[in-house]
Amino acid sequence: MTKWSLKNFGPLASSLGLPEVMRQKLKKAGIPITGEEYSALLLSASIIIPLSVALLTSLALMLLGTNLLLIFPYFTIIALVLFLVAFLAGYAYPGMKISELKKNIMNNLPFATIYMSTLSSSGMEPVQLFRVLSHFKEFGEVSKEAARIVRDTDLLGLDIATALEKAADRTPSSQLRELLWGIRSTILTGGDLNNYLLQKSRSYMADYRRFLDKFVDQLSVLMEVYITAVIVGSIFFIIMGTILGLMGGGQPLLLVKLLIYIGIPIMSVMFMLLIAGLSPA
Repeated sequence: MTKWSLKNFGPLASSLGLPEVMRQKLKKAGIPITGEEYSALLLSASIIIPLSVALLTSLALMLLGTNLLLIFPYFTIIALVLFLVAFLAGYAYPGMKISELKKNIMNNLPFATIYMSTLSSSGMEPVQLFRVLSHFKEFGEVSKEAARIVRDTDLLGLDIATALEKAADRTPSSQLRELLWGIRSTILTGGDLNNYLLQKSRSYMADYRRFLDKFVDQLSVLMEVYITAVIVGSIFFIIMGTILGLMGGGQPLLLVKLLIYIGIPIMSVMFMLLIAGLSPA
């Protein structure tokens, strides 16, 4: 599929400049595919899938006896809408992956740095430090990045300074990038690595506490908005709609049913997604 997409959609992707845009995002997201391959796959999926769905829908409408003059507008609208949805979803996926990795690193880096400081205080060499850290899966993406550093030194034969430079270049987290560059500088200048890690762990932990405090404040505001706008507002609308429906017809009652079965669930899901996006977990 990749070779076919490159052959048929690679030139179009290159003319649109997609490989250059996606290359750095894919690197930061840790997606093991080139910008050319991803762009070609994105275009092929965004074109073939919508056209296939639109064609099948048109055939179904023909079998149901729909006027042929109406089928072409349906085909066009379905194909365009699905193309936009598929293309935008594929285009945004690396960015979403990067955000997920940043959040994971932010949650684990303060504790991983404390652990690294403890290991360093015992006189452990930097490479061995990252080797031990890579075995602790509790630190999430930080442990995975440590494993990549060890892989670069063991399999590729890179020295620790070069391996740290590569890791800093590919990580999506500015905090982890700063830490890796600092470790590299400390090693090259012969500084006190244990003291550096201890200071950074305190700094990251303070930042993490401030982030949690900010999240709690945001959560309090969102809960007040939810209670006022969704719960109280819905109760008021239901009461007024029921009274008006009993007095003058069924239209207000229909609106009440739509609010109960569709409106409230949609608003609740939207608030849940908003909270999930702000949450540190």
